[in-house]
Amino acid sequence: MIEVAGVVQEFRAGFWMKKTRVLHGVDLQVPEGSVFGFLGANGAGKTTLIHLMVGIRRPVLGSVKINGFEAHTAEARCRVGYLPERPYFYEHLTGQGLLHFFGALSGLTSQQVDERLERVLNAVGMWKARDVELRRYSKGMLQRMGIAQAILHDPQLLILDEPMSGLDPVGRKEMRDLIRRLAEQGRTLFFSSHVLPDVDSICDQVALIQEGRIVGTGPVGTFSEGDFQK
Repeated sequence: MIEVAGVVQEFRAGFWMKKTRVLHGVDLQVPEGSVFGFLGANGAGKTTLIHLMVGIRRPVLGSVKINGFEAHTAEARCRVGYLPERPYFYEHLTGQGLLHFFGALSGLTSQQVDERLERVLNAVGMWKARDVELRRYSKGMLQRMGIAQAILHDPQLLILDEPMSGLDPVGRKEMRDLIRRLAEQGRTLFFSSHVLPDVDSICDQVALIQEGRIVGTGPVGTFSEGDFQK
């Protein structure tokens, strides 16, 4: 489902706009139908690679493909649902208003959104809060709505950047349970985390990134907390 081959990414930073290499020849393959965890400390390059996967940026070298299509193309993007690490939603909107807004951005008609609304909101446990303004939502409720907008157009692949960030223990458990349910529907799920227990019970396999390099892939038991300190 995801093919990353020889990806190098650089950014310019500082007063002199000096190039800084963030990703160093990254190779990664994510099988269709899998629940794939992307592990690494903060600043290791997880979000940078995810931005390449969802087509926000293009790599300096190498390629990123989604189901055989270059990630920046419309053919790839229509197959992807994305939850960023720090999503921003307009607080004056209600839950269903938010989905109508994102549905329009995805090319769905208002009627198509209405037809999917109850199913999508029930899937994330937010149907009863559909008429509540987002300013009254908790962090966990906002994360659920973030996933609702990501699955609204029924994508084959979900990419979630730190979906459990900022949640309390109950919220983290609820998010893990939600990811399991989404996986049972046949979707491919790829999500990043810097906390090993978050992926311990739900992933088929994981990849570990350190300082912009993939240092290992395999079952979650392959790694330990000590791997994040190297």
